[in-house]
Amino acid sequence: MAGAVDGDTNTMVGAVAGDSRTMAGAVDRDTNTMVGAVAGDSNTMVGAVAGDSRTMAGAVDGDTNTMVGAVAGNSNTMVAAIAGDSNTMAGAVADDSRTIIMQRLAELTALDAQFADPPLGTPALPATWLDVLYLSTENESTKVELVPNGYQMAPVVAARRMTRHDSVKSALELTLDVSKLNWKYEPGDAFFIAGENDRAEVQGLIDRLNLTDIADRPFQLMLKEGTLKRKAAVPDYIRHRTIRKVFTYDLDIRSPPKKALLRAMAECCSEQQQTLRLLQLCSRQGSATYMQLMHLRQLRPTFLDVLNAFPSCQPSLVCLLEGLGKLAPRPYSISSSPLSKPGLVTFVFNKVIYDGFSGGRMHGVCTSWLDALTVQLQTGPKKSPHDCVSSTVEQLASLNIRLTPKIPVQLRHNQHFRLPDDSSRSVIMLGPGTGIAPFVGFLQQIEALRTKYTNHNFGKTWLFYGCRHKERDYLYRKELANFLTTGTLTTLSESFSRDTPEDDTTPRYIQDNIRLHAAEFVRWLTDYEALVYVCGDAKNMAVGIMRTVVEVYADVRGVSEEEARSRIEKMQQDKLYKQDVWT
Repeated sequence: MAGAVDGDTNTMVGAVAGDSRTMAGAVDRDTNTMVGAVAGDSNTMVGAVAGDSRTMAGAVDGDTNTMVGAVAGNSNTMVAAIAGDSNTMAGAVADDSRTIIMQRLAELTALDAQFADPPLGTPALPATWLDVLYLSTENESTKVELVPNGYQMAPVVAARRMTRHDSVKSALELTLDVSKLNWKYEPGDAFFIAGENDRAEVQGLIDRLNLTDIADRPFQLMLKEGTLKRKAAVPDYIRHRTIRKVFTYDLDIRSPPKKALLRAMAECCSEQQQTLRLLQLCSRQGSATYMQLMHLRQLRPTFLDVLNAFPSCQPSLVCLLEGLGKLAPRPYSISSSPLSKPGLVTFVFNKVIYDGFSGGRMHGVCTSWLDALTVQLQTGPKKSPHDCVSSTVEQLASLNIRLTPKIPVQLRHNQHFRLPDDSSRSVIMLGPGTGIAPFVGFLQQIEALRTKYTNHNFGKTWLFYGCRHKERDYLYRKELANFLTTGTLTTLSESFSRDTPEDDTTPRYIQDNIRLHAAEFVRWLTDYEALVYVCGDAKNMAVGIMRTVVEVYADVRGVSEEEARSRIEKMQQDKLYKQDVWT
């Protein structure tokens, strides 16, 4: 049997071949998400189960004692390999990392004797304003549109791995079919994706809150009668009406809890010491401690991490509906031109991976979802051997099962980051890593216009691009070479920060290349009146490039740094120095 059901929560694609023990199936966007393949006999299995705290990707080969598996999604994250027999195991938990984990946990939970009792500046308990009524069956009040308001579903028609398997960061380019979305975009524009939380994390939270029995039961959400909250309203971002779907699609369960939620959680502890510690963390006196623990980029706890650190805390569903924020859509820069690829949109992103608070590796909410969703479409360099679940899903490809994933998208125009209306103006583009995305769209647009208007005088183009390794993670390398060949790209200045330099003058970063070509760079600004575009990280890259531009302008023009800074700031005011940056 082969079948497909689409458009509701029971979406399924399945195939049974050979005998009753040979099956491949995929269930998507419901509570039992599963991709698996069973072949040969009951002891030979490749499977992936996602959507509860037992998330597993594994391969059983030869006999039942040979297994490679990965368990992820809760505080017990483990990567292990069992080979030969059941008594041989290799695990990746080092003593030093375990020490760090225990230290972080102690910092989060240990009472600080320097705090007053009660802590100074403890906020008042927030007034509750929501009420939940569980229903036996769905009714009109619990039904929602499948697509968030303002979003449209776009099919993913291609996926290309852009980096080698040994790259520090894995980049993926996706192509969307927007021909039926009536999008009118230009290079430099972006769009939002409404992603979803990891199913294992969702199930872990449900288990921790003891909500398993009612996780899929519909409920009605209403204002609490007699609430004291001013301007109380049911949040419009809480669209779904089951606990599982709310945690999956609506609420941010990955970020650390805000102080107001910590204050509410303090009332839900049965152990006094845990209550007092939560009060310390949310107090004015504890602000520095809160910021240190909750807002580090690496090792910051998720909401579930905090819950697990305070085991006597048992907040109600209403407490979480009021205290957890919205699962924010993620913006992505478009890396294509409508003139070059009509009806299509491409974008590129790095798959985000970072160290988790409880040990193990955490994967970005949206990027990991997009990766898993498109694994059957992916072409290009082989995947990393650590992508266990994705590798398992690839088994479906050999059985000729093909899904066309769709994602909810919303166009975001970026009026300030567009090519100049006067195509004879020269442009300087600076973008390391995935910051190259809009510039690929720029160059596609220029090339299409050059092909159409052969007698027109087009301005010069200069791209500064940088990555770690030339052979591992150089994005759009072939495309840039082609742009150079056709003359669409006048000059390309490359830098590779982790490759062994040929000599002391070899540029490692974009800033080095600006200094290396300082005189020509400033000549483009002054003689050609080139527009400058910067795309990438706001905190370090954009600041560093601005500082370097000011430095070389001062040196080449023989003016003070203050005068040079004033000149570049004037360019910003006149929209001649443009930035599209993120944190």
